[in-house]
Amino acid sequence: MNLHFASLRIGRHSSHAAMAEHCHDAPSLCILVAGSYEERIRGRRDERRRGSLSFCPAHEPHSQRMGRSGASKLVLTPTQAGLDFLSAQARLDEAPAVHSEAVSAIGRRMVAELAVDDEFSALAVEGLGHELLAIFGRSIARDRDVPARWLREACEYMAAHACEPLSPGEIAAAIGCDPIRLSRGFRRAFGHTIGHHQRKLRVGTASDLLSRSRMPIAEIAQACGFHDQAHLTRIFKAETGCTPAAFRRRA
Repeated sequence: MNLHFASLRIGRHSSHAAMAEHCHDAPSLCILVAGSYEERIRGRRDERRRGSLSFCPAHEPHSQRMGRSGASKLVLTPTQAGLDFLSAQARLDEAPAVHSEAVSAIGRRMVAELAVDDEFSALAVEGLGHELLAIFGRSIARDRDVPARWLREACEYMAAHACEPLSPGEIAAAIGCDPIRLSRGFRRAFGHTIGHHQRKLRVGTASDLLSRSRMPIAEIAQACGFHDQAHLTRIFKAETGCTPAAFRRRA
């Protein structure tokens, strides 16, 4: 069709329709023009709403369940040039997604051009495709640009609540930032997830109690937010290379 997209098709789905787990031979970009749906992909459960622009890698298993009003989607298959541009902006294997009302507007205009289908439609769609890629690139760049203040405050908040079962959303709400940007920025800055950081903090607290107190290991596990002693032992050994009991003997 143009330099960045090889094909474009419209998909319409009824209220609460479900698509079982499946995959596609080719990668795709999906614009949600209207409606909503829930998508399970790469172990995540993502809520898509009007204006979402999501990338699905080739052969990536995923499933979808449409919202109450169904969903109208525009699915674009990128060319190699389009893939080269997208991969320079984001880790495509992570199935990135962005959201903007401008995406929804571009999707509606693309649908209108497909309906007109005259000698000018291909040119118009190509221009709209360029706008779409610009929005994707800028949104991903903003996601990468997580302020250092957020990262510092997230670390401080987790340290102050090390033994509490906090979700990334609760941490983000406590410091006043977007949870998706925080999660992505945290992993990019520190090389591990927020959940891994929390586990390291709990192991650190457990280490202090093991070396400075005679508290039973089962009670330490409970105090530090682990399910039980076996859970503490498994995580502790993975982080330190030894069991809590062996650590206490050495200490």
